[in-house]
Amino acid sequence: MASTDNSDARRVVKRAWQDKGFKSLLLRDPRAALRELDIDVPDNLTVAVYDNTGATHHMVICTPCSCYPSFLGTAPPYWKDPDYKAAIIQDPAAWLQQMGTELGADEALQVVDTDVHRRAFVIPKQPDGEVTDEVVSQVVTATSLVGHTR
Repeated sequence: MASTDNSDARRVVKRAWQDKGFKSLLLRDPRAALRELDIDVPDNLTVAVYDNTGATHHMVICTPCSCYPSFLGTAPPYWKDPDYKAAIIQDPAAWLQQMGTELGADEALQVVDTDVHRRAFVIPKQPDGEVTDEVVSQVVTATSLVGHTR
């Protein structure tokens, strides 16, 4: 069952931050990695995971149907808003700026558009310092999981 507080997503990201082998599996075979944490992905879905720690900032959108990886928690409150969809399609970089996410001069933006059969999420950049539950709960949010915030 999907969590309304994104706790499953927090478990996934925390494990990826702490365990390089798990992170590698998550990026290579998300279904297998999620299964290790007893998170079920519906059989009719494919899942992709992107890492927002390099020179590319991944931003997930779903223009056809507003799908979100609900097996990880709840979508951002604006996710199904028609004004959001129009704005993000028209200018994704401007949307990021509106969300307070500034890309570095050496950072490329890659928009990942999902659909009813494909879900995607990102591993947010790990903050400096110890990975505590408090840090994870501050960084891993519905918006950071889709790369709209960091």
